[in-house]
Amino acid sequence: TEEVEEAGIVLLGHKNGFPVFDVDWNRDGRTLLSAGGDGTIRLWDASVKGPFGTVATVTRRVTAAKPEPSSEEGPGMTVPGLKDESTEDVAGAALAVYRGHAPSCPIWSVSFAPSGYYFASAGSDGTGRIFTTDRPAPVRILSGHTSSSVNCVRWHPNCNYALTGCDDKTVRMWDVQTGRCVRLLNGCSQGVNVVRVSPSGKYVAGADYSGVVHLWDIGSGKKINELRIPGDPPSSMIHSMSFSSCGTSLAVGGDDCTVRIWDVRGAGNHMANADFAKQQGWGGGSVTAITQPTIPGIRRAGSLRPRKVLRTRRTILLDLNYTKRNLLLSIGKYVTPVPLVARIAD
Repeated sequence: TEEVEEAGIVLLGHKNGFPVFDVDWNRDGRTLLSAGGDGTIRLWDASVKGPFGTVATVTRRVTAAKPEPSSEEGPGMTVPGLKDESTEDVAGAALAVYRGHAPSCPIWSVSFAPSGYYFASAGSDGTGRIFTTDRPAPVRILSGHTSSSVNCVRWHPNCNYALTGCDDKTVRMWDVQTGRCVRLLNGCSQGVNVVRVSPSGKYVAGADYSGVVHLWDIGSGKKINELRIPGDPPSSMIHSMSFSSCGTSLAVGGDDCTVRIWDVRGAGNHMANADFAKQQGWGGGSVTAITQPTIPGIRRAGSLRPRKVLRTRRTILLDLNYTKRNLLLSIGKYVTPVPLVARIAD
């Protein structure tokens, strides 16, 4: 059988061995932002190589697997699992380094604006910051959160607003031109670690540490719905969310090794979720009948349960992303079972 060669590019530049916490592609598909624990944001060009940014000409070096030297017990043998490895002589060039957050503070999140010129960051110094690609220092400082850790940042589709989620249990929407907070979205029981904006720009979804997804209407600033697993107390943390390109579905994944896809077409109708409606005092006990499906086997939009549940064996979902064709991509960490080690008696 013919083996499929895996091509890869390694971007080296973040210092002191700190991890890279977030990356985001520009809309041109060529430049990439990375946010690291060294307190810097770096802009990369993935199609060039070398310190001077020359255009990459891909060359491959193939190293054959060498057998172990023969021993007295028998002839040489090839190491199990060892195979030919192909390496691309390619490395993306670092175009710029941006510093603006407090020194030695990790930067948790970075996000390119849909226009591609501005980008936003969120860090452990309690602020979000707005940068432009041609200036090393921030042009706006988004200050107002009451906790030191701003966990995530996302742009509104019209590029005029940025949204941040923080450990102070709030999501704030900022005017990019003035740097002022224009919406305070609250109602979470714990800190917010993931924020997403619907493609229409009308709704905001925020996931807190307890595993509950909260939905707000940007126009009014009011919380309109909650998405949680029915019958089970939320316990697993949510690491990733993604709206479909058409805006009808919201995919959620986290520590429970499961992707849940919710139908959010009726999320704006506060009567769609019976439990949340009762909690807010909307409609009394009669709201339960509204959430029942009108067609057998088909649940109405915005219902209490997810529309589809996709389970993995032991993979924690770290990021989800819908393509323009509504294909859902995921990346995760496979957790291997740890064998129990018997204690050796003295």
